[in-house]
Amino acid sequence: MEQFIFRGALSGREEFFYPDMPLKPLPKSLRLAMPCNGQPGVQLLLETNAVQLCASLESNAFTPEFFCMKAVPVEYNTGDGSEQGGAMVLEQRPAHKPPYATRLAPFDVYDCLKPAADGVIESQNGRAALYMCLYPWPGLEAGTYTAVLRLGSYCCQLTIQVYDIKIPQDTFPVTNWFSLDAISRCHGLQKETPAFYEMVRRYARTMRRAHQTMFYIELDEVCVASRTPYTFDFEYLRPLIQLFFDEGMQQMELGTLLSRGFLPDGKPDMYTDSFKCAMAPDLSIDTPEGYAVTVHFVQALAEFLRKYGWQDKVVFHIHDEPDIHFKDEAALLDRKRQYYLAASILRKYLPGARIIEAVASPEFRGGVDIWVPGTPGYENHKADFDELITLGESVWAYVCCGPEGNWLNRFLDFALLKGRLLFWGCAANRLGGFLHWGFNQFPAGMDPFTGTSCPNHTGIGTNFPCGDSFIVYPGTDGPWLGMRLEAARRGAEDAALLAVLRRRNETAHDALVGRVFQDNQHYNDDPAVFEAIYEELLRILAKKEVEQ
Repeated sequence: MEQFIFRGALSGREEFFYPDMPLKPLPKSLRLAMPCNGQPGVQLLLETNAVQLCASLESNAFTPEFFCMKAVPVEYNTGDGSEQGGAMVLEQRPAHKPPYATRLAPFDVYDCLKPAADGVIESQNGRAALYMCLYPWPGLEAGTYTAVLRLGSYCCQLTIQVYDIKIPQDTFPVTNWFSLDAISRCHGLQKETPAFYEMVRRYARTMRRAHQTMFYIELDEVCVASRTPYTFDFEYLRPLIQLFFDEGMQQMELGTLLSRGFLPDGKPDMYTDSFKCAMAPDLSIDTPEGYAVTVHFVQALAEFLRKYGWQDKVVFHIHDEPDIHFKDEAALLDRKRQYYLAASILRKYLPGARIIEAVASPEFRGGVDIWVPGTPGYENHKADFDELITLGESVWAYVCCGPEGNWLNRFLDFALLKGRLLFWGCAANRLGGFLHWGFNQFPAGMDPFTGTSCPNHTGIGTNFPCGDSFIVYPGTDGPWLGMRLEAARRGAEDAALLAVLRRRNETAHDALVGRVFQDNQHYNDDPAVFEAIYEELLRILAKKEVEQ
């Protein structure tokens, strides 16, 4: 009797699947490699006539977490510039696929992961798409394990090599800014209600899944209790802050002290040379009135934080990207003076707080404690930032709507592996953490299931690239993961493992990282090559002793 041939796609590598990708005969086996506490993932696309299929895992060492992979649209290809003011998306469809993109837009990609706790995987257009994450049982020891994955009638034997090394937890700081407004709007929940806080808790747990260690509370004028005179009340934030700490976050980010102010049409004044008070945007910080408002603001905030013992768990943003979008050098000098004034107020009344800032350069020396340059800014000023690291200062990295083109980033038309390689770049350059602005930044009217390019309300450039503003989706029961969140999760785990190797043998560390990462524009994003090098990392670390 002729054996039935199952057709589809199967992978344990960091790569995107697509609804229209070519189908091939499916293999009967797949090999995975992981640390003792790793959580590897498997993607399976299966051709089927059934409306839904049941997934299961037979294992005496792992618990499966099943998801239906849902396709989302990619309307535009990303541009090829490195500056935010450039063409962030190609609104006019190019004749050919850009060399740095995976496909010519528009197209659909499996990025959204809908939980399937019961293992029921829905099919669409004759294909069932499954993502499975493996959770090792507590106390799992190193060794070779087998498991059987089933989807419908298809059966695949997994061979899982577990190496004798554990991922250090929360040793590589990560922050990704989230939107409370989007949580409220997308899930139809009124703020400051029990149901709202429960939903925020689900988001916090999803952040922790990706090893996020900080949470950003963007202070706004809700805290202004009165304006004549100015007084402030932060008690409304207590339940929210406590929630995040209860979920395992280590520090809170607060901000900002300064505002760009606004143009007559209501858009932010991106090129201002006069920073305003965040809580009184009609007042410049360097006026007596602006200074007084800011002092009262910081004093009240410090009192609130001390009341709950949080005063030493704070990093603070004075103003995001203060050295980006300025008219001329005179404007930059004005900004510096105003920034240092605000920093001095913060340090006087809240001395336990460290100042963290997204920057393009080291221009604001003495004003910043945790430097977070964009990857082009770091590359352009590498010697200066490396000198700051040598001095003992903390330098991180960030990406956002830029950089584009061949630069590493996590857009939906880029290779999925690029989002993981960003963390190998942090390891290569001795950068101490990673920041991104877009966890669930959905503005009013945006539905990521129908469009993934975020509107840009700054007045500079086009829409933001597809997927830039989020790595989760507003599901029916909470945040649904994105494949890009899983890539970032494993990237943060890689950074923690690479730090272990660097402490043992810096030469071996640099040689291994150098095989996939040279700089943020030159790297090897072949998933098969990366898979082999990742297992080599595990193999080296499992030896415990590495020769110097």
